[in-house]
Amino acid sequence: MDFTDIQWWNDDCIPKALGATGQSEKTIVLVEGSSDKDILEFALSRLYPHLFDLFYFMDFDDSNGGKRDSGTSYVIKNLKAFYFSHIKAKFIAIFDNDAEGFSSKCTLLNEIKHWPDNFRILLYPELKQLKSYPTKIQNGSIVNDNINKKAASIELYLPDRIIKKDSNYLPIEWEARKKIRGLDGEEVLLYQGVITQKDYIKHEFHELRRSIESGKEEFKPEEWSKLDELLKTIIFAFC
Repeated sequence: MDFTDIQWWNDDCIPKALGATGQSEKTIVLVEGSSDKDILEFALSRLYPHLFDLFYFMDFDDSNGGKRDSGTSYVIKNLKAFYFSHIKAKFIAIFDNDAEGFSSKCTLLNEIKHWPDNFRILLYPELKQLKSYPTKIQNGSIVNDNINKKAASIELYLPDRIIKKDSNYLPIEWEARKKIRGLDGEEVLLYQGVITQKDYIKHEFHELRRSIESGKEEFKPEEWSKLDELLKTIIFAFC
């Protein structure tokens, strides 16, 4: 909350508000993998630092060497476990905006028709830029295609300079075609795609993060506008 323009406020209202926030239960967010968690936590801490403590992105490992499996199937299993446990905390399961993520969302909504109000099942948002993105077809040519619900993983929401090489966007490569039962019961066929050079993208993100955290480089919110849209999906999920 911004207290700047509030009139007739008491000297202790800010610490009281912060104290009340500290006592609030965190919204638990389930994502597909550790890269999603790392990227979303970093962006949230920079774009919405005042909201950072209100969300908990479930860990995939701990200091004692314990590990939790990643992937869409485990998001499904974990969310269903929370559902059947009748826990009253708020839960968000958010999947990549690709064929696998869309299939997973449909699976959860088809298997359990009436989710309680403390659950949200979401996809990363569809963006205008992703309606015409370079993709590599079978003969090796590059053509622009709409990759929403087909290939928009977390990497596609990073700053452009991270997913570009030699001034060109790294293209999508198409994999298998998936048969998905939609929410209306009708089957749809969607190709699953992945962005090329994921290891390069991961390296570039961690280099940029280290540079920003060490103060060598300024964090520029305008570069992170796509992740801002993604974070708003999470932040306003219960509004």
